[in-house]
Amino acid sequence: MKSTFLFILLTASCALADKILLGYFPNWLGSSYPVSKINLSKYTHINYAFAEMAKGDVPEWPDKSVVDVQLPQLVKAAHAKKTKVLISIGGWSGSRTFSTMVSSSSRRKKFINWQISQIKKYNIDGIDIDWEYPGTQGQGCNVVNLNSDTSNFLKLLKELRTSLDTTFGAKKKEITIATHVNTFVNAAGNMKNVSAFAKVLDRINIMTYDINGAWGANTGPNAPFNYQPGEGSISFVSSIQTWLDAGVPANKLVAGIAFYGRATTAKQNMLITKYQYQPQITGKPAQGDSLDGPWKDLSCPADSGDRTGIWRYEKIRSQGLLSSPTKAVSPWVRTWDSVSQTPWLFNPKTNTYLTYDDPASIAVKVNHTLCKKLGGLMVWSVEQDSSNGELLNAAYSVRTKSKPSVCPY
Repeated sequence: MKSTFLFILLTASCALADKILLGYFPNWLGSSYPVSKINLSKYTHINYAFAEMAKGDVPEWPDKSVVDVQLPQLVKAAHAKKTKVLISIGGWSGSRTFSTMVSSSSRRKKFINWQISQIKKYNIDGIDIDWEYPGTQGQGCNVVNLNSDTSNFLKLLKELRTSLDTTFGAKKKEITIATHVNTFVNAAGNMKNVSAFAKVLDRINIMTYDINGAWGANTGPNAPFNYQPGEGSISFVSSIQTWLDAGVPANKLVAGIAFYGRATTAKQNMLITKYQYQPQITGKPAQGDSLDGPWKDLSCPADSGDRTGIWRYEKIRSQGLLSSPTKAVSPWVRTWDSVSQTPWLFNPKTNTYLTYDDPASIAVKVNHTLCKKLGGLMVWSVEQDSSNGELLNAAYSVRTKSKPSVCPY
């Protein structure tokens, strides 16, 4: 009896140690979301985002004074819970000069030296590089070289690995990246084999969200588990399989979970058919939550500066669109889509369609993560959850559950 109990304890401990639950913590939140609000007992890793590649070869913190206060607080609190902290470089609007930086060994050396200085200064546990679209434009103001961005990126990662191992000890510091649902692109198209990247990286975080939005002709889920045949070809399941097929070991893949949704305006009442894919007003998101509004990056003329249509899950709950995770408040109506395995809300008074994830849809993704023996899950971003942690609690089960007897595909 005693040995059986010990086996159960050891099995549970191994499960907890096995899976990553990573949360991105944006450094622009300032005092609105202090470190003390992050549930560090559930996250294994926090990525502090972002230091930006705005100009030159060395990243810049948008507000250095905030970082000097906030990052030490984060590291101290996280390490007390045995949670690791990485700094993230780049992001959607912070990846402009990656291409020029990786183009020569001397430029890469400057970048790497900066990383080493930050690790020493803040006692962080590694580097996360969020050059999300090497070889493609991204925000619209990035320097791009389709022929060499990806190969030069690999050179950087190899040199960074060597430098970190030499300075701090072999594999003492982690190197991760955040990447698109499709594999890296070069002049020949999307790469069929990215195993060389997998060898040097600790993890690859796939951004399995932002798959549909106001940029499309039709409404559709922000983060579908499966795609609707005839209505797209990208989903949580398909993107994970794409990276697995390209040579990345399952335990080095971490799939993304969105703690936010996207609002668009449909051209008709979607409740008539309750079909999730219907014509919408393209290029103009609907009004998002109370924090949404025009914000223009003045240093990038290509930035539209329009509202985003973003609804943080916390606002979906606190602004009264949902009275519980499964109950909408009139005039909003909640519908569950059995293919994408996600909920969506519709307001027939304004024809506003809102796609998002909830505890039920995250549970499906947790099960798939366990079935595919992935490294774990990644969250964008920690502050967007409800005040009682409804989404985090659902995501955390990836660390406590066993592989289900029936796997969702």
